[in-house]
Amino acid sequence: MEFELELREAAMEGNVPSLLELLGKDRLLLDRIMTGNQIETPLHIAAMLGHLKFVEEVLAQKAELEKVQNSQGLTPLHLAAAKGYLNIVECLLRVSPEMCSIYDRYKRNPLHVAAMKGHVDVLECLVRASPDAACNDAENGQTILHLCVKHNRLEALKVAIAIDIIRNDQFINSTDEDGNTILHLAAADRQTETIDFLIDKGVNPNIKNSRGFTALRLSAQGQRADRASDIVDYVPQISESHDQSRRIVNAENTVTAVHPPEGEENNEESKRKWQESMHETVMLVAVLIATVAFQAGITPPGGTWQDDFQGDKDRKPHSAGYSIMADKEPFRYESFLIYNTISLVASLSIILLRISGRNSKQRPNSKQRSISTWIAMLILWVAIISMASTYTISLTFSSPNVNIGSRLLSIVPGCVGFMVFLLLLVNVLKLILKVVGKVRKCFREFLERRKRKDTLV
Repeated sequence: MEFELELREAAMEGNVPSLLELLGKDRLLLDRIMTGNQIETPLHIAAMLGHLKFVEEVLAQKAELEKVQNSQGLTPLHLAAAKGYLNIVECLLRVSPEMCSIYDRYKRNPLHVAAMKGHVDVLECLVRASPDAACNDAENGQTILHLCVKHNRLEALKVAIAIDIIRNDQFINSTDEDGNTILHLAAADRQTETIDFLIDKGVNPNIKNSRGFTALRLSAQGQRADRASDIVDYVPQISESHDQSRRIVNAENTVTAVHPPEGEENNEESKRKWQESMHETVMLVAVLIATVAFQAGITPPGGTWQDDFQGDKDRKPHSAGYSIMADKEPFRYESFLIYNTISLVASLSIILLRISGRNSKQRPNSKQRSISTWIAMLILWVAIISMASTYTISLTFSSPNVNIGSRLLSIVPGCVGFMVFLLLLVNVLKLILKVVGKVRKCFREFLERRKRKDTLV
């Protein structure tokens, strides 16, 4: 174990004499490294830190170490490619060029890693050693071209497309698991220079992804017409027929956007976000109340009797596990159970409604979401009021001062009730104002129709 720690230190420093000295003391040291459970071998460390001489010496002593993968599935070639150490990459390739096709845990080979990092010289070296590895898919069905565009590595993309195996329509138009081509990714990220390059290379701009969007529509989705036209300049001779309420793209590369009024769109979006936020908040509060109510039910105030007692002239009989509060204050305990059960059932109802809504195959519209939100809020108010009452009853039982308990019985429910009353009042006023606004609008429309009718007469 001591030699292994010293070897690790030597790898971090790139100290070749120290490596040779350790191997002189223990000739099986590198063999034990290969069969051990270390996270990284000395070759991993040296390749990652750029110690070329140390890498060469380790390969000379034990070339099989190049094939060892660490806990992330990375080989020394992965690490050298990620750091852009061309000389170490060349050294490793001379020993085992087949390592270009080895995947890490994210299904990326060294070529994928070099492309993601934008190390063009390393990528060219790896491609020369193993052109076939450039055609291997990475995670989520992404090709090396997808990774170049995803990480905005235009120069690496040019190198990858220049490969003879890749230079065909089928590969450059290949899609990932979401149906996105490399042009989709470039358009979504607004990489205009990359878009221009890909169009020149023959990438098909009319391919639709799994959501039914072409690259152009994906770029313009949710954007203003003037921003969408920036991308049109890089996608010539495209004609699309999409939802006319959103946009129309014609062959002369002009974009006509037809959107609903901006205020209405913003109001609808803000309403949707508010509803989603309220659903999450209500869900969180419901889970907390359910947890507290459940705990209060199994451990009532005052605890439970710990033994069986047959009773005598001074005390009533009781059984182990029974509530002390039920014997001492039966009426108060009954109230405690009622309010606590209401809290638990109300909060569990909210959780059940929320879970059922998430699993629903049909997405609710804005009106349905609004109704469900208000229902959940009303149920939550009941749960909160009941929880406040449960808290008050618990304190009055455990408080030695009768006056404090009496005050709590009036203060806590009163405060919660007052807050609920204010909320109800505000919402009733909002409803009244909304109704009044609609009535005034209908009355104005009625007057305008009557005025037009009188004018015609």
